Amino acid sequence: MTTPDISVRAATEHDAERLAEVHIAAWRATYRGVMTDEYLDGLDVGRAASAWRRNLVEPRQGIIHLVVRSADEVVGFAILGPASGDSDQGAGQLHAINVHPDWWAQGAGSVLFAAAEEKLIDLGYDRAFLWVEQGNSRAISFYSNRQWLDDGATLKDTRFDPPVAENRHSRIFLPAR
Repeated sequence: MTTPDISVRAATEHDAERLAEVHIAAWRATYRGVMTDEYLDGLDVGRAASAWRRNLVEPRQGIIHLVVRSADEVVGFAILGPASGDSDQGAGQLHAINVHPDWWAQGAGSVLFAAAEEKLIDLGYDRAFLWVEQGNSRAISFYSNRQWLDDGATLKDTRFDPPVAENRHSRIFLPAR
């Protein structure tokens, strides 16, 4: 199958509803059995779109939202910028990357990931990290194939019940020659 016209651009407020749809579809496909069915089935596109709109109009300082499109359809997103919380200060963080399950393994995620790495480097980060759920073998393989490796740090994301166990994957960006 030939994947048509894959491109990446900055997200806009007008993308909010589609980003909510992508986000919810990706989470339902990825986290079934990790998060409760009640939580996943209760995710609401309208509420999520409002949150997306708010975050796109007034992003936290330094946060960048990217979308990946095939032709004119938004099929995924990435959120990146400075590390959050007490994390590795001075490092960049890939806060989220999700692609709609209908677009998995078709190249959109690879194009988006490369664009996110490039943006982190453009922002001046020489290293970056991301958090991934411990049992998400699809994502772990995807990250590892791009030299984002498990560095041994772990956390329990207690925003969820039960908490979600995550491992940190990090990468050092080599200086341009």
